[in-house]
Amino acid sequence: MAKDFQLAWMLYALATVVLLAAAWWFMRNWRKVWLRHYFLLTMAAVLLVPAYGRAPDGPSMPVLPLFIYQSLFEENGASPEVSANLVFAIVGSLLATLVLGILRWMMSKLKGYHRA
Repeated sequence: MAKDFQLAWMLYALATVVLLAAAWWFMRNWRKVWLRHYFLLTMAAVLLVPAYGRAPDGPSMPVLPLFIYQSLFEENGASPEVSANLVFAIVGSLLATLVLGILRWMMSKLKGYHRA
């Protein structure tokens, strides 16, 4: 059972990397670089952050598929823990994009300052 679960995680991770590479390929010509980075980082976060279902001793699953599954097929909807993990993943990617954007802006200002 554990081997099958590891194989499933490896296949899921490989499929996520392929999906992110395809998304990067289609977004590579966007003029708004910060928006492209935010979308890619958010996609990676919600597809790869693990979460636990209703049973805490159960196996971890990716947060977005678990959230969708619980929202559609479970009687009470998505559990608060899964919803909180999804929100934290999205907010974390937003903050990471913000920090990277500020660092990039500061570096561009430093380069412009030394040229003058």
